[in-house]
Amino acid sequence: MKVILLRDVRGCGQANMVVEVAQGYAVNFLLPHKYAIAATEDKVKEMEAKKAQLDAAKAKEEEALNQKIKSLEGKSVTLTLRATEKGGLFKSIAEADIAKAIRAEHSLEIPESGIELAEPIKVVGEHKARLMSKSAKAALTVVIKAQ
Repeated sequence: MKVILLRDVRGCGQANMVVEVAQGYAVNFLLPHKYAIAATEDKVKEMEAKKAQLDAAKAKEEEALNQKIKSLEGKSVTLTLRATEKGGLFKSIAEADIAKAIRAEHSLEIPESGIELAEPIKVVGEHKARLMSKSAKAALTVVIKAQ
C-alpha cells in the first residue's frame, strides 16, 4: 500500500515521502497514529505543491541569512563582562553569547550554528569569529572588555 509519511518513521522513510509499505502496517500502525495518509493522486499532487513552497521559503531564508552575514564582514561586537585583575573571565564566551551580542548591536538574527569560534573565549581582548552559511562567509571581531 502506498502512503505519504507525515513525519519521519524509523525504518520507513522521512516526512513528505511516498513509500510502499505492507497493508497491515499501514492500516494498523501508520494511519491510526497519524504518521501517514493514504497516497491518492490528489494527496500526492498536494504534497508536491507544499514541498515546492517549503523549498522556495527555505531558499529565500537562506538568501536572507547570506545577506546578513555579508553585511557583518569586518565589523565587530563588544561584550563587557566581569573579569579578574589578570584579564581572565569568570564565564567563557560561546557562540550563543556572540549571537546575542550581534542581535543587540546590529539588530540581525544569526543562528548559533552559523557562528564558529576556534575555542571558547576565556580572556579579555580581541578575538576572531567566523560567520558561515552554505554560500557566505564573513570574519567578525569580538571585543571583550572588563567591567
